[in-house]
Amino acid sequence: MKAILYVLAIVAIGAGGWFSYDSMNKFQNLQDARKELDSQNEARKANIKQTKKDAVAMEAEREAAKKKLAETEANRDNAVSNEKLAKKEAASWNSKIAEQKEKLEEIQNLITQIKKTFAEQLGGNVELNQIPGLVKQLEDELKKANKDLEELNSNVEVAESRVASGEAQIENLNERIAKRASRISGNSAEGHITAVNHDWGFVSVSVPSNMPITSASKLMVKRGSSYIGKLKINAIEGTRIIADIDYQSMTPGMVVQPGDHVVLTKPVTN
Repeated sequence: MKAILYVLAIVAIGAGGWFSYDSMNKFQNLQDARKELDSQNEARKANIKQTKKDAVAMEAEREAAKKKLAETEANRDNAVSNEKLAKKEAASWNSKIAEQKEKLEEIQNLITQIKKTFAEQLGGNVELNQIPGLVKQLEDELKKANKDLEELNSNVEVAESRVASGEAQIENLNERIAKRASRISGNSAEGHITAVNHDWGFVSVSVPSNMPITSASKLMVKRGSSYIGKLKINAIEGTRIIADIDYQSMTPGMVVQPGDHVVLTKPVTN
């Protein structure tokens, strides 16, 4: 009888030890699962914080691009103003040249008339150096008139060169402004999600033709005025994009849905 009691006691002790060991293993597993969940939550919080930081940086870069465009337009306007001034100066020099040519023609006619008069009086050809006083004065005036004409022609060439340079600068600035404005306007373009597959974790996105998308572009999902997560481009097919959902970046409680908007994380700045 005592032997039976000993056996039952040993069995009871063994069963108690086994249940205690099993409970300890389950408790340890629960602790490990809790630590893993805490680690995932911390990583998700960090991703969400970075997503918000990226959104703020994106807005700042867009404002910088707009400021740079405004500066380029101001340079273009300044170049237009300089071109107008150069054209005005060229017109002034052309007017002075016309006046100088008229004066030169009058002096030349006067010299011809004097030579003719002396030739009639003295007979034969008369050189200017034979006529003192007035003729010497006329020669000096003629030399000065020719020198003034050369200077005016030189000034006109400089003014015309400035006009040509100004026109080329304006054309270049207009082309740069048009290209930059086109690229910057594409920054504000938004695509939208047309289909979502949460089993495989990807979406289909339709984007407008003016949205500057490349395989290296980073995308953010936008709902209303809030950014709720990121996408990673897998394939680009014309105006359709296949992208993976970055679940770690998603705002808690939010899931990507058809109709959500998609914008560039980093805008084009030039």
